Amino acid sequence: MSTVFVTGANRGIGLEFVRQYAQDDWQVIACCRNPDSSDSIVLREIEEASNGKVKVCKMDMLDHRSIESVSDEYSDLPIDVLINNAGIIGPVPIQEHLEAQHFGSIDYGVWETVIKTNTFAPIKVAESFINNIISGKQKKIITIS
Repeated sequence: MSTVFVTGANRGIGLEFVRQYAQDDWQVIACCRNPDSSDSIVLREIEEASNGKVKVCKMDMLDHRSIESVSDEYSDLPIDVLINNAGIIGPVPIQEHLEAQHFGSIDYGVWETVIKTNTFAPIKVAESFINNIISGKQKKIITIS
């Protein structure tokens, strides 16, 4: 059985990756920041209906120890495809923040969090799971930006 590892798995594109790979009979490791939150109900339902094919785990992209902990947990598992999908856009709701983050009015704290989440974290995930990818058959790391 092939294995896929998905970050940002509790909603949007990440959730659909989990759904599609599970339907195609892959083993799925689905990571999100708060698997017990209301935002993760559908992900948990997919896990419960998967007969053990889908495993949900907590992983915060801004916490390197969290990434390393998940990596340690799955250190012996070959991973065929790693999908770095987790990301943030900045202040939401977007309509209320259209004037934010323009030259002359940049909130550097927000910008730093966005850069760390969308740029540094996927590299950390790739570094932490590279041996799993080397052990897999397809050896693919995909980062969605």
